[in-house]
Parts: sequence; C-alpha cells; structure tokens
Amino acid sequence: LILHPCPFPQGRGSFAQGAAVQDLIAVEPTYQRRPVAVALPGHGVFVLESYHAPDFRMTAQRHDFLEIFYVLKGNGVFRIDGQRHPARHGDILIVPAGRVHVIEDDPAEPLALYGICIAPQVWQHEPRLVEHLPTGRLPASKLLAARVRADLRQLLFEQTQARPGRCTLILGLTLQLLARLARSSLDTVPPASAANSSASDHRQAVARYVADLSHRFFEDTTLDHVAAELGMSRRRFTHLFRQTVGTSWSAYLTQLRMDYACQLLRETSRSILAIAFETGYEDLSSFYRAFKREKGLPPRAWRERHTGRKTAP
Repeated sequence: LILHPCPFPQGRGSFAQGAAVQDLIAVEPTYQRRPVAVALPGHGVFVLESYHAPDFRMTAQRHDFLEIFYVLKGNGVFRIDGQRHPARHGDILIVPAGRVHVIEDDPAEPLALYGICIAPQVWQHEPRLVEHLPTGRLPASKLLAARVRADLRQLLFEQTQARPGRCTLILGLTLQLLARLARSSLDTVPPASAANSSASDHRQAVARYVADLSHRFFEDTTLDHVAAELGMSRRRFTHLFRQTVGTSWSAYLTQLRMDYACQLLRETSRSILAIAFETGYEDLSSFYRAFKREKGLPPRAWRERHTGRKTAP
C-alpha cells in the first residue's frame, strides 16, 4: 500500500502492472495482460479502470485495502479465499482487505472493470462498517445498481478534475457508497427464483425499493423517475408497489413523511418550517395541507395536543 499526498496526479485510465500513477491519463482503453498496480493517494481512495486482454492472467494477490469492483462488460470469475464468485456485466463485487484473490476471465468475453480501492483509514471512524459487506458478488436491485453507477461516475469525474475540494468530495462519496452497500446487504428480501425470472426480478426490485424508501422518503423524486430507475413501466411499477405494501406509491410516501414529521414534532423542538424541509417538502403550505389531511390537525396543534409544548412557526 503506497499513499501519496493529495492532490495526486491528474487524470485516470488503465495502466499495466508496475506503471506509475503519472501514467494514468488515457484516451483509449489499454487492454491489459496483467493486473493494475495501485498507488493510493493520501486520502486513501483511488478508482481504476481495467480492460482485460483475451490472454489476461493474474496470480493470487492480497491487498491491505478494500476493493469494490463494477463489471462494465464481459464474463469471468473472482476467486476469493478459494471461493468462486461469478462476475458478469452490471455485477458489483467486494474483495475485503487481506483476502487472497484471483480474477479469471472468459477468454471469449474478457472483463472490463472499474475498481474502487479504499484504505482502512477511510472508515476508521466506524470500524465495523465494512463487516456488513459481503465477500464476492453483492446482490443488488436495479435501483441500487443505478445509484452505484452514479456514485462511480462522480468519483471518476472528481478524480479526473484538478479542482478545490476534490479529495473531500471523493471521501464523502466513498463513505456514502460504503454505507449504501452495507445497508443494502442487511436487506432480507429473498432472491428471485429461476422460474419466471423477469417477473421475480421486478418484484424483488420493488421489494428492495420499499425497504430502502424508509431511509430516503425525503428525496425529491417522481413516480415516473422511480419506475425508470427500476427498469419498468409506470403501470407495472404501480401495480407491483400496491401488491407489496397495499397502497399507492404517493400514499405510502406521504405516510412515511407524516410519521417522521410526528416523530420530530413529538421528540424535538424543531420549528414547523424545519420539519417540513426535513420530511421532503419544498414549501410550508404543501406540508401543512398534507399533515392536516393525514392527521386531522395542523402540525402546531398536533404538537401541543401530544406534548403540551408550544412551537415556533
């Protein structure tokens, strides 16, 4: 593990084993016969590209940093501590620090990978965070995969640009990604059965989205956007969502927001304006209307009735 102070050399790209970090700038993919050699910058995060040649070969390796891989294309196998983990387009794979691993390609479809290399110092404030990450392939809904791709693109963009705050943004994005993956691995949604896999995949995607929604109900989104992220039509999504939770998407979202609003009204002294913002409403009047419709009272009156406390507007 080699750490260089930030800022680190500008640019990104594929580079062969033993290449210097200064050689990262690449216009076209360099097809590699050997693994990428990694030199981590001072803040402890580096994103690599690795486009494998048909004759790519790798001997067993062990690193003292965590690796998160996204398969851009191709097919292959990750062997981690002797266990076989298939890898194909769109998969997310975790190689924990200290694990012996080998990547084996299908010569007919060599792998193209992005790898996020993360030093333990990055999560030292929460040492047990990575214990929630699985080894090997991470079961991921289409929504989670889309969010990982978005995080990866932004990491690559920040790594490429020599702009103030780059290292801080990279650290923040990496910690967000680690937390997102750790939480997703705790989901209890059962895997899809082999039979009727398309329908099962859609149901599983909706179930995972519902499980995740309790942690992101405050986000500004639309039904059409969510359906598109999950890779299905609006009609299909609304049908499966109602089957899963027993009510419509908008009604369920409002319920989550109102439940959290009541928690904040009851347990904190935050103003009504602050609570409206924290529950996902852009204007106070919309929050007032929704709250009164759901709870039968305006938020200020609800707080006074349930706590006896007066409240700021």
